[in-house]
Amino acid sequence: MSKLPDRFDPPAPGPMETIDENPSVTDYYDGSRNLNVVKVQCKLYANASDCLHQSSCGWCGSTNSCILGNNLGPLQACSKSSYIFSAPYPNWNPQTRVVNDQVGGVSLTVVSK
Repeated sequence: MSKLPDRFDPPAPGPMETIDENPSVTDYYDGSRNLNVVKVQCKLYANASDCLHQSSCGWCGSTNSCILGNNLGPLQACSKSSYIFSAPYPNWNPQTRVVNDQVGGVSLTVVSK
């Protein structure tokens, strides 16, 4: 076949099946009341460690404050290059900077001032 046909015939219909409907008196939630909306006050968290444990917050390094954001970036004013959404590693502390976890079997940490 060098060219596809301009028109395809539809496939043959399958067997008809009946559907049983069960009437219900229950009212189902349609989302109109926004009951699943959670308002997080990121500014309540004063340090980066507490801030980064919140799912809708991130730490703005340029202002040293906790702001609303996600993994794509800050949702409030912040220099994007200074925004952190999650801790770089589990025991992260913004006051210290780990140079190398293991040096000759010893953990080496450099404290920035």
